[in-house]
Amino acid sequence: MSKKTDLPVDKIEQLSKILKDQDLTEIEVEIDDFKIKVRKESGAVSVAAPIAAAPVAPTSNGSAPAASAPAASDLYEVKSPMVGTFYAKPSPDAEPFIKVGDKVKKGDVLCIVEAMKLMNELPAEVDGEIAEICVSDAEAISFGQVIIKIKE
Repeated sequence: MSKKTDLPVDKIEQLSKILKDQDLTEIEVEIDDFKIKVRKESGAVSVAAPIAAAPVAPTSNGSAPAASAPAASDLYEVKSPMVGTFYAKPSPDAEPFIKVGDKVKKGDVLCIVEAMKLMNELPAEVDGEIAEICVSDAEAISFGQVIIKIKE
């Protein structure tokens, strides 16, 4: 590949937007001796190109609310405070933090959300019973996505 100093940043941004808008996981473009691959991994977009891409702004680690008021009569929705990967267990060979039907108290760890290689424990905001776990273990999740429902 020849050395390219003028990387079309606007084109990379367009590819990243298409990736997000179309809910794709990867786009690869090759024109003559120029090749670029844009890939979404764990909710983040990464770019493989001849030169380094601009850094992606990090997500907040917990400043956003982790849960919201009940959407249904007595169900409290626990929402993801960040883009990342949902982990139901502290390690691959361990038991899950919670199961449907478990009683939890405010402060109990519900799950782990991995973001930018950091493991963030997500505590319960209310006392109650786990009514539903809305995502699967190791699933990519979005900011504000409902991940657990607790019956108060």
